[in-house]
Amino acid sequence: MSKTTTFTTLAGHIYAYTVETLENGEAAYDLTRVFADGAEFPVGAIVVHPNWELFPGVEGLLNIQFGKGSTDRHERTDVPMIGGGETPYVVGSHLVNPADLTTDTEDESAPRLKFRKTMLAAHFQTGSPAESADKETFERVQDLITALVQVYQADKATPQRETTYAKFLNGQRADAVQKNIHAADAKIKALTMIKAELAEKLNAYKAAA
Repeated sequence: MSKTTTFTTLAGHIYAYTVETLENGEAAYDLTRVFADGAEFPVGAIVVHPNWELFPGVEGLLNIQFGKGSTDRHERTDVPMIGGGETPYVVGSHLVNPADLTTDTEDESAPRLKFRKTMLAAHFQTGSPAESADKETFERVQDLITALVQVYQADKATPQRETTYAKFLNGQRADAVQKNIHAADAKIKALTMIKAELAEKLNAYKAAA
């Protein structure tokens, strides 16, 4: 059984969590919001792992996935309910840079993670269209993910998880490079044929000169 632990966000929100290591080294956090009166509200799952891009332009990014399972959000389970109103489920995934947390802020407040695309929310976990999350939901998610990434970084199991994920990506990188090699071989064969045809024409012209 995973041990239940808690963390407190910059906004003072308390979350209890258990963490599970998935097949490729991803860290899956099952979260519960803990209120001051002792009430608890299950939130759902957030999966954290290194950048999924095979050849990233920026090193050190982390992927934040809302819900467990497929890269297709409509096939995920335990999608977290963090928002309010008619679109309570936060969906999709985001690449974030932990370096944001070591950057000085202009207003002397504690730094928070930046998101490089629109935060999305939906009426239901799956099967409903996503729309832009409102400002309150965005701030709540930003507050939670900022704290969760710090929990992830401090976890002694993170280096081994990231090594496992790197091996998973290296397999995909090898496949991508192999495809490029096959494509290069095909181009070489085509160019070799063109060169042979040009050489044949050249020799014919020389013989007739």
